[in-house]
Amino acid sequence: MTCEQTAPGLWRMNFLEPEAAFIINVFIRLGRHYREDVSQLPPALRGYWQGKITSGNQSNADDMKEAQEILSEARQELRSERLALVENWIREFELAEKRDPWTVDISSAERDEFVAMLNDRRLLLALEIGITDNELEINPGNISNEARRNAILEIDVLGHFIMITLGPQIHHP
Repeated sequence: MTCEQTAPGLWRMNFLEPEAAFIINVFIRLGRHYREDVSQLPPALRGYWQGKITSGNQSNADDMKEAQEILSEARQELRSERLALVENWIREFELAEKRDPWTVDISSAERDEFVAMLNDRRLLLALEIGITDNELEINPGNISNEARRNAILEIDVLGHFIMITLGPQIHHP
């Protein structure tokens, strides 16, 4: 995978065929997740999407409740927006005549959302399986549980893709 700025506010991403298949698979999973009713998710995943506002001052419970509702609504809207983006990426991949490499031209805002969606998948996967920060530091070959090992590898690869995507911005302020 490569990511380069082609003009101010415009980026070109190139994925080799296996990378493109991996990203599309991730987006298919994210699409299913974004469609799910948050209230039906397991507690850890529900908490991720609803968030929790805390304050040292508990004197105004009504304000806290209202702020919590606003946060939950905003995150629900975010899920809907990201679902549309995921569906668009999948559609573009399906329509692409050339997939090795698969080239995607995007705006800076779309690039930021791409990174956010990959991070959603990383965090959701860690929450779903219960992966700890310590486990992410272990050599995956030393993890006997196959599902955990595969999840950690996916989290690692997605982190690598995020760094490649952000690399031009980090190295060229």
